[in-house]
Amino acid sequence: MTYTVQMPRYGATMEEGTVAFWAVKIGDLVSIGDVLAEIESEKLTNELRAEESGVVIEILADVGVAYACGTPIIVIGQPGDVLQAKNENHEAFKKISQEIEISDSIKVNQVSEILNQNTVSGITPKALQLAKELNIDFSSMVGTGRNNLIIRDDIRNYHLEKEIKIQGDQTQPASKSVKKMTRMQTSIRNTLEKSIRETVQTTISLDMEASELVRYHQYLKNAAQSEEQQPSITAIFVFIIARALVKHPLLRTTLQGENLVTQDEINIGIAVDVQDGLVVPNIKYADRKNIHEINNDLRFLIHKAQQNQLNTTDVTGGTFTISNLGMYGIKYFNPLLNPGESGILGIGALQNVTHIKDNGIFITPVIPLNLTYDHSLFNGVPAAKFLQSIQSLANNLLSE
Repeated sequence: MTYTVQMPRYGATMEEGTVAFWAVKIGDLVSIGDVLAEIESEKLTNELRAEESGVVIEILADVGVAYACGTPIIVIGQPGDVLQAKNENHEAFKKISQEIEISDSIKVNQVSEILNQNTVSGITPKALQLAKELNIDFSSMVGTGRNNLIIRDDIRNYHLEKEIKIQGDQTQPASKSVKKMTRMQTSIRNTLEKSIRETVQTTISLDMEASELVRYHQYLKNAAQSEEQQPSITAIFVFIIARALVKHPLLRTTLQGENLVTQDEINIGIAVDVQDGLVVPNIKYADRKNIHEINNDLRFLIHKAQQNQLNTTDVTGGTFTISNLGMYGIKYFNPLLNPGESGILGIGALQNVTHIKDNGIFITPVIPLNLTYDHSLFNGVPAAKFLQSIQSLANNLLSE
């Protein structure tokens, strides 16, 4: 019984292929999975493998000649199935088949053994090319192809094993230290999980033109009698945001059960970095205080936070939160809402931006603002208008 192998089709657009290299010759015993040849098409090279076991009876395709897909290129059968072949080895196979007058099962083994005496264990051209590219010495390798022929998979696997061994030799046992989370870290994690679970958070950003704010900050510094009396950029933002919240009640509205509750008190929380975590004390009634009162409250709360002296009143009742990472060079980020609040403003680093206006080139200070809000309570338009109010208030600080 024989079966004919046709020129395969690798991919829908392949119309013809070329035998780049025959890995077998007439009389070779092949098993399922053995490489028969390397087939080249316009875009790729593939290894043609045997789908049945048997003996190579006839090779119909010449190396280097293009054949249409579906054209018979090799015949696999049994020793008795001698066909007319173009390959010069066919006559040797026919002679041996006639001389061995024993059972077909023994004949297969003897034919293969006799013909393979002149077969040198080698490497396919593509495998050789790959070995050169990867700088692999294959002289001691034993291939998995027919007659220990080295194929591309052998080179790939050898290279992979070599890389794994090198990495394993270079890797030192990792040292690590393990410590239990502090109560504060556990509390922060639980709080943020609750925030994310119960709100639909999204963030929008605005590059706020800050020329007036910078001038106002410099004016306050010059007017201050001591460094402690010099309001910080954060204090100025508390002053601005408290007044913007008066105009935008949605930004201080939260969902409690099935009710929308708008908080009348405007208490601005300030995210303060402390050992092992973050705390958010808030400045009470910030909309009723001037910039100096806000600056004093802010300095006092930060000092208490750093000394671990905050009380329950300091950290509850917040309406809105500010997180200022500008001093660390951060421009854009997504701050997370505190539970019970619908908005938090992330303040980025002050940067000078060059722009063209009225046929002139100007350098303008800009501060990125990143507003995270609960989208289930209101959409992007009220949030955008809130940022516009902050911009407008910042542009009129010197007229306060």
